Amino acid sequence: MGMFDLIRMLADADVDYVLVGGLAVALHGYQRVTMDVDVVLALDEGNLKRFVASAKAAGLRPTVPVEIDSLTRPDLLDQWHREKGMLAFGLRSPEKMAAVIDVLIRPVVPFEELRRDALPVAVGPLTIPVASIDHLIAMKTGTGRSKDRIDIEELRRLQEDENP
Repeated sequence: MGMFDLIRMLADADVDYVLVGGLAVALHGYQRVTMDVDVVLALDEGNLKRFVASAKAAGLRPTVPVEIDSLTRPDLLDQWHREKGMLAFGLRSPEKMAAVIDVLIRPVVPFEELRRDALPVAVGPLTIPVASIDHLIAMKTGTGRSKDRIDIEELRRLQEDENP
C-alpha cells in the first residue's frame, strides 16, 4: 500500500485529518523524499472509530505490539506519551515496501488550528488538507532532527517566494 492509497483510505472513510510531515512539505513545493504519511486526526470518538475501521479493513497493523483499537483510548495515549515519550502511533500493511501512516498523538499545534488553516491541495482525484507552512515550521522546530532543520529552511524560502 502506497502513500496515496493511505490518503485515499482516509478520504473514502470520511476521516477528518490534516496532512503534516515530509509529504506535506513536498506538497507545498519543496522536492523532498519521504516514505511515510504523517497525519493529525480529529480526536472525537466517531472520527477515531472511522479511522480504526478503515485501517483494519485495509489490513494495517500497529508498528508496535499493541492493539489497533488502543488508538481510540485517549487515556492510554496520554500514558504512552507521558511514560514512553510516544509521539506517533504508526500503522503499516504487511507488504515489505509498504508506506507507514503515523498518527501524531500530541502535536505541537492542536488539530483545530491545523484544520482551520489547512490548505486544500488537489492530487489527482483527491483534495488533501495540508498543514500551513507556518504550522509545519512550528511542528518541525525544536525536534533536533537535521531533516527538520532543512525542511524549515526550505519552507521559509517558499514563504519568501510567495511574499516577496
